Amino acid sequence: MRFNGFKKKSIVWTFGLSFIVSAIALFIPFEDTTSSALQSTDPVKTRSTYYTPKKVQAARNNIAKYDWAKTIRNDAVAEADRYLRRGSSLLWESITPQTIPRSYTVNQYEGSPITGQELNQYGAYPYEFNVGKEPWKLTDPSSGYKFPTNDYGAYYKSGLNANGIFDSNLADRNLLVNQLYPDKGKTWGVDDGSGWIDASGNKFTFIAYYNHWAIWRDFVNKALLSLRDAYLYTGDPKYASAGIILLHRIADVYPSMDVSAYKWDDGFRNSHGLTGQGKILGSVWEAALLRDIISCYDAFFPAMQDNDSDWVRFLEERRKIYYPDEEPLNAGSIRKHIEDQILRQIYPAVKKAQIYGNVGFHQSTLAMAAVVLDDPSVTREWIDFIFRTGGLMEDSKGVRVTGGNINYVLMYDVDRDGLGNEASPEYNSYWLDNLRQVADILNGYDRYPEMDIYQNVKFHKMFSAFVPFVLSGKYSPSIGDSGSTGKPEIWLNKKALVKGFEVYGDPILAQAAVFANKNSITGLINDIFMLDPDTTIKNIQNVIKTQGTLQLNSVNLSGYGLAILRDGTTRTAEDMKKTDNQRDLWMYYGRNSTSHAHKDSLNLGMHAFGLDLMPDLGYVSYADNNWLSMYWERNTISHNTVTVDKSIQSESWTGNPLHFDNTGQVQLIDVEAPHVYSQTELYRRTTSLIRVDDNNSYAVDFFRVQGGSNHDFSFHTGDGVLTTQGLKLTNQPEGTYAGSKIPYANEAYTTKSSSGFNYLTNVKIANNPSLISSMDWKLTDTWKALPGPADIHLRLTMLGKLDHIALADGKPPQNKPGNPESLRYVIAHRSGTELSSTFTSVIEPYRKERYIESIEEASVFYQGNLVPNMEARAVKVTLKSGRTDYIISALDRNKSYIVDNRIQFQGSFGYYSEKALVPVYAYVQEGSFIGLPEAPAISGVAPSIEGKVTNWSGGLTDNNWLEVDLKKLGDMQFGSLTGRSIRINHAGLAVDSPNTVFEIKGSSNLPDGKVRIELGDTPIVHGWKDPRDYSKGYDYLVADGDTFTIPLSTERKY
Repeated sequence: MRFNGFKKKSIVWTFGLSFIVSAIALFIPFEDTTSSALQSTDPVKTRSTYYTPKKVQAARNNIAKYDWAKTIRNDAVAEADRYLRRGSSLLWESITPQTIPRSYTVNQYEGSPITGQELNQYGAYPYEFNVGKEPWKLTDPSSGYKFPTNDYGAYYKSGLNANGIFDSNLADRNLLVNQLYPDKGKTWGVDDGSGWIDASGNKFTFIAYYNHWAIWRDFVNKALLSLRDAYLYTGDPKYASAGIILLHRIADVYPSMDVSAYKWDDGFRNSHGLTGQGKILGSVWEAALLRDIISCYDAFFPAMQDNDSDWVRFLEERRKIYYPDEEPLNAGSIRKHIEDQILRQIYPAVKKAQIYGNVGFHQSTLAMAAVVLDDPSVTREWIDFIFRTGGLMEDSKGVRVTGGNINYVLMYDVDRDGLGNEASPEYNSYWLDNLRQVADILNGYDRYPEMDIYQNVKFHKMFSAFVPFVLSGKYSPSIGDSGSTGKPEIWLNKKALVKGFEVYGDPILAQAAVFANKNSITGLINDIFMLDPDTTIKNIQNVIKTQGTLQLNSVNLSGYGLAILRDGTTRTAEDMKKTDNQRDLWMYYGRNSTSHAHKDSLNLGMHAFGLDLMPDLGYVSYADNNWLSMYWERNTISHNTVTVDKSIQSESWTGNPLHFDNTGQVQLIDVEAPHVYSQTELYRRTTSLIRVDDNNSYAVDFFRVQGGSNHDFSFHTGDGVLTTQGLKLTNQPEGTYAGSKIPYANEAYTTKSSSGFNYLTNVKIANNPSLISSMDWKLTDTWKALPGPADIHLRLTMLGKLDHIALADGKPPQNKPGNPESLRYVIAHRSGTELSSTFTSVIEPYRKERYIESIEEASVFYQGNLVPNMEARAVKVTLKSGRTDYIISALDRNKSYIVDNRIQFQGSFGYYSEKALVPVYAYVQEGSFIGLPEAPAISGVAPSIEGKVTNWSGGLTDNNWLEVDLKKLGDMQFGSLTGRSIRINHAGLAVDSPNTVFEIKGSSNLPDGKVRIELGDTPIVHGWKDPRDYSKGYDYLVADGDTFTIPLSTERKY
């Protein structure tokens, strides 16, 4: 029998009744109503339910005991005091209404009115402001000019109506005069809120930008958070008083807030995923802002009971002035106003997509509203909606949200490696941050205790998911919209790691937390609400003492689609100041079409000597559907992969990893991506990392493409100076790689071709290059990642027949401060009918001097005939040490080849190394023979294990296994299966389904002759049989009778 369930104490258990009920009602037709009226007769909240007395007392206990907690308290108090000095009146007046537009940019395409695109070097949101010293003014950092040029503050005040709300019909338009730069004309730079339009017709939305960033994102949000924290940590009512005044005024304006009145096409850009929806801000960023605001109500609640309070008297005086016809205020009516006008607005706003963002964004906001309101008549309904399957929909009635979708997200969108579907490591890190907020908000809530996300197996997996992403101690793979070009960044969250260790006790979480804290315990704990920091520290210290610090091995994350080959000792950035021999090579084969993904299947990256040698471009200039991001920054050609027929890749969920191995001397990743180009029969990359010595490794890369008529192999490094060998380059004086007559970013070309070739400039081309050509970049330490000057190079040597090699400049996003101005690309091109290409290259990182003496092709014969490059390919690398390496890749493992007229090989991949003709090392992957025919280094070994699946673990569990029948191997032998991969041949999976390759965590023989294969905490669940009704059970990535293959490798050291 198969069971449904969350994990608890390593067993499988059933969903709570509420989950079943929610599942049965998943697809109830959407109506824009709630089960309760938006307003109640009296305030319903009677207690603090998020900042519970227990939590607040824990914070104050920690402040009394620990210096780090005192520092947190002191910082919060100092910040809050800044706002207290503004006075209650200014705080109340700082809240702007719906009539003042909001926009996160002034003009993202034109840049500065003075310097144009030079503004980009100051970031995506570059304008500076100081609310206290220069209200309603922005400073352009690229020119020093201030905008708007009129006194908007005076104009704003002149338009306040009887309720203190701005009305442009009342405002004095005589105040709309350029006061700062009169020589430019009376209307130059003048903004009445609708934006200033220059002589060329470009709109600059200065006031909308100021309102968005300076008022709401900076002043209001920061004021509330500092006042909240200062009150929680000290209990001093003066902080609550100021915060309550802000909350009450926000409640005055919040129901009418609606960014859809300010259109994207009119220059008002808000973060709403192009739905046009939002309230104060776009729907995405609205979520975090409102979550913070709601949490403040819960924090201040203990101070909101006394009618004889400063805040009651202040707000009553304001009522008399601005709302004289309303009933006098008291503590209860003020609480009710906040509940009705803010908290009860959240549920309908979520359903209208006015609060809707990335995974966890709107769900955590609704969870906060539900728990903080604590209304028995609506809270369970709101929480059920968070878990209900549904999402963003659009029809004739407009945009709407039919469910929070948490159950579905954890089942389908979080993969078996614990990563979300957004491709980008940066954005996937937000999944954990925001889902953890949902979990923490609901954790311990006594009105709905069964809604505990911490018990979900995949949520558990998310806490350790980013640990393998640490590369060379200070980098992450730059996949999708993540970070800047080559910048040292890791996406480990110390607080999340410590929290995960507290909940689950996984040693890897303790090790990663210490690593993220520069391999130190000191200062690691800084969660002021922790109940028992001493015990947590003691347990972490025990892990480090008994199991050591974090050491990362090569890994293949087949669910996400990332393989990382590593060498050297794992060190933190601080340790690397002493010594560093870490290096790695990574290949991405995961999502290329989801949010914040790039079209980058089979993209390669590499780190060595403390630098990111082959960085992706990183986060795009603007994360919307602009042509620069679509046709260059996210396009296939801008990545280290192959473009087919001058077109962008098609959608792919994950490729199929055919081989992965880590023997130390030889490491291998071999992946095919069958869906990225419909015209190709094969699109496959086989890349190995070969150790030279303790400090150096090189890579050999075979990229096979069968089909189509044009293949362009793209390669770039970080910023550096490129020199070439074996190329006769001709300068192309005009145009782009798309053609000498096609200008940069030419729109006419882009409408006809998705290649992105028209974004590559400064082109030089070598036609019919020699069979061996090399490109050597002397790299710049762009981000000052090294302790001092270093002579670091990356050399690409290409072997084989090419039509041309082109050099061209490609620009990284220029609004990310610190990004290089351009990178030098190498494009190797082949063309022909029904084209077959095997792009073969050696990637050689070195410091100061090369360790490789020569690189050449090695011939490959079968039964006396030279074989096509597509079938088998071999490279001979001679080191200055005297060692000679042969690296061989073949598509047919059953053929026995002769390499370089002397070495026999049978397998999928082979490596043979010798010195002075004496073998020193041999390796074969999914093969049976390598070495001299008369004296083989390896022979008679099993290339793989095959068989059928007969049983498997049921349910969503952290203890997954398979029972299998193995085919007889005859006299062939094999070693341990631990660490190897099992490829299950499971029929019927769609293009957007995961692959069925799993790492084997262990194996054992069963009494009936079968073998049990342990998969550990890697789920084999594919989804529910019926997402409308969880009780019907699961679909799996395996079925009875499925055949499988376990590729084997053998090595021999001399």
